Amino acid sequence: MNYYTKEALISAIGNTTKLNQLKRDDSAVIISEYGGRVLGVFPTETCYSLLWINPNIKNIISIRNRAIGGDRYWLSPERDFFYKNPESFSNWICQPSLDPANYEILDTDEISCTISSNLFVQNMRTKQGYQGEITRQFKLIREPYNTGLSYCGVEFLDDCILYRPNLNVNGWNLATIISCGRENPGTVLIPTKVKPKPLSYFRIIPKDRLKVEEDFVAFKIDVDDVYKLAIRPEDVDFSRPSKIGYVLKMPDSDEYGFLVKLSDDIPKTQNECFDVARDHPDSEIGVIQSYNSESPEKPFLNYGEIELQLNKFETIDNASHGKAKHQLFGYIGTKDDITGAIEKYLGIENPFLF
Repeated sequence: MNYYTKEALISAIGNTTKLNQLKRDDSAVIISEYGGRVLGVFPTETCYSLLWINPNIKNIISIRNRAIGGDRYWLSPERDFFYKNPESFSNWICQPSLDPANYEILDTDEISCTISSNLFVQNMRTKQGYQGEITRQFKLIREPYNTGLSYCGVEFLDDCILYRPNLNVNGWNLATIISCGRENPGTVLIPTKVKPKPLSYFRIIPKDRLKVEEDFVAFKIDVDDVYKLAIRPEDVDFSRPSKIGYVLKMPDSDEYGFLVKLSDDIPKTQNECFDVARDHPDSEIGVIQSYNSESPEKPFLNYGEIELQLNKFETIDNASHGKAKHQLFGYIGTKDDITGAIEKYLGIENPFLF
C-alpha cells in the first residue's frame, strides 16, 4: 500500500502504538506516540494522507525502526549527529534515542496534543554525549487565507533542551511527502528573493529536476533518485511567513494536493545555521531544504521531504535550548483551486509544475 486514507492508517497500525486524532469538521490530523509526530494529514474524510507513511507501518513500529513517515523532529547539523565518520560523511545512522526516541502522550483534547521524550545524542565529531528532552505540542488552527477549499492546519511548538551550554545546534523539522513516481511527480515550490542561487547538498541537481525562476525555485519529487536542494538564508523572503510548499496530482484522483510550511523561527544568517552540505562542506549553508529519495523496492514508493532548519539553540542556565513554532497546512482541490492557494501562500502567480 503506497497511500493511506485515515481509516486505512488506523486499521493498519491497530494496537501497535497509541494514536491520537485531532479533528475539525471533515479534516483530521493523526498523532503517533511512537516517533512523536504528526503521522497523517487528511483535509477530507476520504482523501489520502498528504504525508508519506511507510507501506509496512505496523512491522516498522514493531521492530522499532524510525522510518515510519510523517512530520518529525531531528537535530542538526546532520554531519555531527548522523554520520559515524563525519569528516568523510560516511556510515550514516539515525540515533534511536533521537528517533524514534521514547515519546509519551502527556495531554490531549479534541484539537491539541502534547508529547514528550527524554533523549541522549552523541556528537560524532566531538565524541561528546548530550542528555536532554524534547516536548512537542500540536494544535489544529484555522487557515490564514480564505481559500474556500478543504484543508487541515496544524501548529507545532517544538521545545528541546540539551544539558550542555554553548552548543552549535539547530532544531530540524522534516515532513515526508508522497509522490506517484516518474509518471506523476510532485513539485516543491520555494518562494525567494530576486535571482536566487539554490544549493545542491549531495551532488549537482540535473537541470531537468530543478527550475530556477526570478522569485521562486521548483524541484521535482519523483522518488526515483537521490538529490537534495537547499536555499540560502540570503535568498529567503522573510517578509512571507510561508517558506516551502509542495503540490501533487493526487493518486487515483483528478484532484490536487498542496502542503505548505510556515515559520518565522528559522536561521536568518549563515552563522545561525550549521548544517553544512556534503558536497561543499566549507561553502554556503541552506536553511530551507528538500530531499528526493529513490525507491529500490518498487512498486512500493518511498518519499520526498520538505524541511526547515529551526532556530539556533540558545544557552540559558547552563543548558542549550531550542524552541521554534511552525505550521503545516494541507489542501485538496482542483488544479485551478490549488493554484490559487499557492498564489495566496507563496506569492507565485504562475507556478512551474513538473
